[in-house]
Amino acid sequence: MELKGVFNPLPTLTWNFLDLNGVGIDETVKLNNRGDLVIQDLPNGITVEKDGSLLDEVCGGVGPEMDNIMKRENVPTLVIRAQKGKTVSKPICLDYKLGEGDGLLRKQEIIAEEGSEITVIMNYVSKRTESGFFGIQTKLKAEAGATIHLVKTNLLGNQYLHFDDIGGVAEDDAHIDVIQMELGGGRTYTGTRVDLRGRKSRYDGNVGYLTRGTQLLDMNYNIQHFGKKSESELILNGAMMDESKKNFRGTINLVRGAKGAVGDEQENVLLLSKGVHNKSLPNILCSEEDVEGTHGATIGRLSEDMLFYMKSRGIPEKEAEILMTKARLNSVNRLIQDENTLGRIQQFIEEAF
Repeated sequence: MELKGVFNPLPTLTWNFLDLNGVGIDETVKLNNRGDLVIQDLPNGITVEKDGSLLDEVCGGVGPEMDNIMKRENVPTLVIRAQKGKTVSKPICLDYKLGEGDGLLRKQEIIAEEGSEITVIMNYVSKRTESGFFGIQTKLKAEAGATIHLVKTNLLGNQYLHFDDIGGVAEDDAHIDVIQMELGGGRTYTGTRVDLRGRKSRYDGNVGYLTRGTQLLDMNYNIQHFGKKSESELILNGAMMDESKKNFRGTINLVRGAKGAVGDEQENVLLLSKGVHNKSLPNILCSEEDVEGTHGATIGRLSEDMLFYMKSRGIPEKEAEILMTKARLNSVNRLIQDENTLGRIQQFIEEAF
């Protein structure tokens, strides 16, 4: 399969020398449809349908090239639906288990009907040193008064090429909540676009990441405020080690007509090695006066005061860095309400250090 085009495009172009307008890729990957999907017990109030493709009009953050690939390769769609008025507290867990040389494309659609609530946990797992390709697309629709909680954990091998495309639409009083832990993969391209179309619709994004070795993590977030009094909050906490690279594009677009809308995005990056390469671009677009938008990024090493405090209590500098990294990641982990998923994440982090 050909991977050719611009992925993770920035909605509004910036200076070319920043090299953040998108990622140009031109290479061939092998698809062999290997890899297992294990779905845990299906909670009452949730149905699973095959090959639905009901949300083709919903845009993802990786960009139209991902839609083109899914259509060209005729990727089947798994539709997960929460029935109208049903609040399902038990999460539905989808475990993707991949191995050496696997090449897989998959697509899901999650629909929360009016007044319903659903939690979906998606884990991507392979052995630490394995290589392969895994591309996945997840599209969300939260109807009026509905809530979707989505948790994604990337625990793939350090030679995996991974694409993770998320697109969502929220109607009146609807809520889309996405938690992501980006820990594995050799090259990971993840993009999220959420259209807050309804009045008082809301998006919450919490992202934790750790890059090591020669890993590349490329992230693109595009939150579109159309609805009046819509709200969004995107918070990223991460750490970078060795010679790893990370790009972050975060756009909040306050569209004309979205009166009273509020958007906020913040990134906190801990640099643990001199060889890391970090690029962060928080971005706000605005065509409406009666709105509020804030953004920021905190990037740097542990402060001298913090290191002095740690050393005065017998904690060496390296151990202090590990403790602070775990603290950042745990600020995201604590939001995940599933013991099995938490156990996998904690084991992966322990092995990383």
